[in-house]
Amino acid sequence: MKRFSTAYLLLGLFCSAAAFVMGAPSALGAEVEHYEPLQVHVQLEKVYLDGEVSIEHKREKVLSMDDFWADYAGWTLVEHKNGYVLFRKQVDDISPLSKVNGYIGVSDSGVISTFHGRPESDAEPIQSFFQIDLERLESHMQKNLEKGIPFRTKAEFQDVIEHIKTYSG
Repeated sequence: MKRFSTAYLLLGLFCSAAAFVMGAPSALGAEVEHYEPLQVHVQLEKVYLDGEVSIEHKREKVLSMDDFWADYAGWTLVEHKNGYVLFRKQVDDISPLSKVNGYIGVSDSGVISTFHGRPESDAEPIQSFFQIDLERLESHMQKNLEKGIPFRTKAEFQDVIEHIKTYSG
């Protein structure tokens, strides 16, 4: 008769117990519930200095809520309901579209606004900022605002806005 060492005996008992617990949960009188990963519609909104808002939609499988929230560190939670999450982030720059075709202009009523393309009578402003007294403007500045002042960088945008603010009422 062969003698088994204590280590082999313990290893055999451990493997048998593990197989029993993992393989036969109903034998213990408990049912194991299986959960599918949570499907979430995520909406990401980036709000730029020039008023442009870019929106991205995506569908995510959430395996861990801690990992999900960590993925959006730096974003502000705006709305959260069953299967839907809206995050927003303020971007300290002008929008990519404005870097190509951004203009600052003025409406007939004297409201300073940003536009994609030159401000024309039928152009929709991206964002309105403040009202200025057109009468106080130098004639060349008034003409420049009526035809639109281009901006392609954050610094250009801020310089024009700061200069025009001095004429706000």
